[in-house]
Amino acid sequence: MKITRRSFLKGSTAAAGVVGASALNANPLGSLDIEKKIPHATHFGAFYAKVRDGKVYDLIPQESDKAPTVLTKGLIDRVYSQSRVKFPMVRKSFLEGKANNKELRGKEEFVRVSWDKALDIVAKKLKDTPNQNIFNASYGGWGHPGRVARSNVLTGRFFNSIGGAVRTQGEYSNGAAGQVNPYIVGDMEVYSLQTAHEQFIEHSEVIVLWGADWLKNNKIDFAVANRKNDEYYKQYKKSNIKFISIDPISTTTSKFFGAEEIKIRPNTDIALMLAMMNHLYKTGKYDADFVKKYTDGFDKFLPYLLGSKDGIAKTPEWAAKITEVPASKIKELAELFVSKRTFISGNWAMQRAHHGEQADWGIITLASMIGQIGLPGAGFGFSMHYAGGGQARSGKKIVPGMSQGKSKVKDYVPASRISDMLMNPGKKIEYKGNPVTYQKAEVMYICGSNVVGHHPNTNELIKAMREPEMVVVNEPWWTSTAKMADVVFPSTSTFERDDLTFGGSYSQDYVYAMKKVIEPVGESRNDFEIFEELTKRISKKAWKKFTKKRTQMDWIKYLYKKTDASKTVSFEEFWEKGFVKYEIPAKAYKYVRHSSFRKDPVKNALKTESGKIQIYLDKFEKFGYNDFKGHVTWFEPAEYLGSKEAKTYPLHLVSPHPTYRIHSQLDNTWVQRVHKVNGREPIRINPADAKKFGVNDGDVVEVYNTRGRLLAGAVVTNDIRAGVVAIEEGAWYRPVDAKEENTLCNNGHVNVLTSSRPTSSMAQATAVNTTLVAVKPYKGVLKGNNLANPPKIKLI
Repeated sequence: MKITRRSFLKGSTAAAGVVGASALNANPLGSLDIEKKIPHATHFGAFYAKVRDGKVYDLIPQESDKAPTVLTKGLIDRVYSQSRVKFPMVRKSFLEGKANNKELRGKEEFVRVSWDKALDIVAKKLKDTPNQNIFNASYGGWGHPGRVARSNVLTGRFFNSIGGAVRTQGEYSNGAAGQVNPYIVGDMEVYSLQTAHEQFIEHSEVIVLWGADWLKNNKIDFAVANRKNDEYYKQYKKSNIKFISIDPISTTTSKFFGAEEIKIRPNTDIALMLAMMNHLYKTGKYDADFVKKYTDGFDKFLPYLLGSKDGIAKTPEWAAKITEVPASKIKELAELFVSKRTFISGNWAMQRAHHGEQADWGIITLASMIGQIGLPGAGFGFSMHYAGGGQARSGKKIVPGMSQGKSKVKDYVPASRISDMLMNPGKKIEYKGNPVTYQKAEVMYICGSNVVGHHPNTNELIKAMREPEMVVVNEPWWTSTAKMADVVFPSTSTFERDDLTFGGSYSQDYVYAMKKVIEPVGESRNDFEIFEELTKRISKKAWKKFTKKRTQMDWIKYLYKKTDASKTVSFEEFWEKGFVKYEIPAKAYKYVRHSSFRKDPVKNALKTESGKIQIYLDKFEKFGYNDFKGHVTWFEPAEYLGSKEAKTYPLHLVSPHPTYRIHSQLDNTWVQRVHKVNGREPIRINPADAKKFGVNDGDVVEVYNTRGRLLAGAVVTNDIRAGVVAIEEGAWYRPVDAKEENTLCNNGHVNVLTSSRPTSSMAQATAVNTTLVAVKPYKGVLKGNNLANPPKIKLI
């Protein structure tokens, strides 16, 4: 349906009726206060904030949110948390000029200063520091979905306006797959538009959830969540589709769909894939015609698959010993996949492991041998668990993002190598066939990113963050990252800034106004204003380059004009109502990924070396790496249940995305207080392991390895296989004693235990899911665990 002024105004009238009813019902005793209902949107969903006396007291979902969650309600508690950074702060000894006291970062008190003082300190240091010695550590964009004030984009734009800085390359989410998939299938795939749900529901016979938890992870969105998938899931459940879950955990999705569960040993999925391929080839049941027509290099892969290259045939019997999945079941699954219309839904966690580059490549190769890529309801996909994956797309112009501009500094660091870079300036590493040399980071600047929250091996990182001469953080809350800073600029929360955005990441059927709900808490300022003030102090040229002489509201209006919504709805009308909806065309519901390639692989060739799916790539083989080859390969992980280290640390730790957070967001709210077990992040453990290690349900346990120790609350459950434990990522790091090295984390921050080893020389990505631990009941004295506590602050 085309957007018209009439339909827009009709929607506005309906919305106005809701506003009036809500206002009347909000306070039946009556009030002279004027109640406001302000439209806003976040990663948790779109809503109207109900405000009285300048304070938000409730959030009412907008019509686009089809299944509101408790997470959205937690935003109110977060904005008024005692953990807010309300004023500019400088670490005490740093303010006193004792810059060499870097070892006190994270240990000593902060001093409140004026905005001018804090800005002057940072601007002077940035002007005095060569750009190649400044590290922009503002990774990711999960802190704020806005298109103008998105923190990581603004930081990049700021630094590029003053000449640039060393940046992160790649990512944590898909650091391994993202560097390999474009060579294999011509696209990253992990963020690509997926086949529409309608096609799966109509055509699929088998859907393989290979570590993918659709229901849980689709509750949030990198843009604005709509949770329309929940309605589709009900249709899937009523269908005759057979779901198979290959996962050490019984996930929410697996249980909802009644899936057959293959509780594989973690980090052994590649062996399982190879065994299926071996069986299909040896029995002649693979699709030889598809392989010949649509793939390249299969003949060079076969010697490895059959064992003539290394003396080890990748048979089901071989894989059974590694995966603990019976050989008979491996054969059964392989034969089922080729005999039924089968879709393999991959995940992102599998490639966050040692040799994670092999994960997606293995699924793509297996799917090629099955031969159904490009058919409705079949093939492979890596984004059905993310941001509304499977939803049909509007095809309309959404809100574009701000440009970061160009940097004169060409140096970068792979995202998971931060600690290594900070501690080893001048060191060379391999990356995608090329050497990378670390620069010395004299200044580390972090905006809208909780580095201590998401980076592996926390104790190593804390040590590394004491290397730079200055650490600056823009942050609304006293996160563990903010506490490691020298200068902390109090940034506004999403409630305290105007912006605009779109939703969802795949449907792209809404443009949202993110109107400021309340005035800034304390003296906090939004990141646009902070960077504007810094550029003014650095040079007039930098200020012009950063702002283009536009205010933040000018930018909002400018970007709105770039959308299709602006063609029929004025900015003023849009800003008043809070959203414009795009209709999705009927043809979008028929979309099948890779169908055009299947139809004509010459005319619609992939953006790969051969134009086909690369089962083998000579370019990769010529890199000469010991840990990455020219075809999908089984490499034994450095630590897993099949390694000798398992004798000392007998449990494989996985760290799924959180159920009640977005990464570390909301851990300082009442939502987490309900979720925690005995005040700590839960650890799921199988009853057999609980009995073996003397753990009871609800106990506080110590989880440990050579890298660190943490406290967690035990949840004894059959939902996880024996030999495996799970702690969801994102709990705030809360040291029992910040002055003690490698101290116990009181809150269950899982990265205290994870390793910073890279996936391989190819992608140098994070391998956090390759982690072994031991567990024991905690016998010490439990200390309080109030995450809202700010550090000691001296007021002047």
